[in-house]
Amino acid sequence: MTSMVLAPSAAPADAVLAVPPQIADQGLQMPVPPTFLSGFRVEGAPEVEVVFGDSEFFKRHIDRFTALDRAMETARISFSRNVQGAVAALSRKRRGSCPVDQVARAYYEARRDGETYRALGAELETESALIRQLDSLGETAALTPDYRWKVNQVAGRYQEALVDLKEMRLSFQVQLGGEIKHRGCASAQLLSRGAELVASQAAPAAEEPDEPEDPRAKPRRGDPEEPVLPPIPATTITFYVDNRACPAAQEVYLDGQLLGEVAAASRAAFQALAGRHSLCLIPRSSPARCGDPGTMRAAFLHDGWQVGLHCSR
Repeated sequence: MTSMVLAPSAAPADAVLAVPPQIADQGLQMPVPPTFLSGFRVEGAPEVEVVFGDSEFFKRHIDRFTALDRAMETARISFSRNVQGAVAALSRKRRGSCPVDQVARAYYEARRDGETYRALGAELETESALIRQLDSLGETAALTPDYRWKVNQVAGRYQEALVDLKEMRLSFQVQLGGEIKHRGCASAQLLSRGAELVASQAAPAAEEPDEPEDPRAKPRRGDPEEPVLPPIPATTITFYVDNRACPAAQEVYLDGQLLGEVAAASRAAFQALAGRHSLCLIPRSSPARCGDPGTMRAAFLHDGWQVGLHCSR
């Protein structure tokens, strides 16, 4: 065993250790909160921030685009109906003053439908730009097939909306506006009266029947005869379906009616009335029906219009 002996103190036994005097606190020391000495803390639970959103975020914007597109189509149909109603009311009143009560409501509602279409179109443009941006970033790959198909339709539907807006402006400002001016009507008066009729939910006033004219009576001096113009038929146009890239024959339906067939690896011409139509193209041996995804196309057909088919070999 090894013995250990504490070394004796070198100081005398009666020595007293001096204690340093207490210095009063002069406020030089800063108070330290007790929580500061307890370590680091994290406020709230940690979260992962997704910069571009997830697939559900993408789907919500696609659904919003689809809803806007449908609302714009409803507004466009109502606009067309009101413009045609206003033109018909003007054409029935051949002489006399402007038929304000017969035209005002249709004119006012056509103007309102056009403004609604334009306002919805501004929001549609925002949604379209966001969808294209997310698609360019590769977010479409995380979607289900039906939503990927909707993404592929966004660019085409947006372009069709722009074309429809231009046609609506032409129809309201040039065609209907020319008729209004020719009949001596003031647009401000029609809008004011139309707002009153809509607010009161009143139907357009009944038209006063024109007095029957004696065919033997001669026109009065200063009252020129109005020539009877023959009705102008709708223009017949020729459009083409290009099936040269497909190995199977295609059946062509126009507005739900079978128009004809395009042979495999060929191009065919068809005739229809100029205007907006729904076109359905289905392979002859396919069990698909018009209305299934990828079968319907809505377009304004004009002379020389063409649609091409792309088929996988």
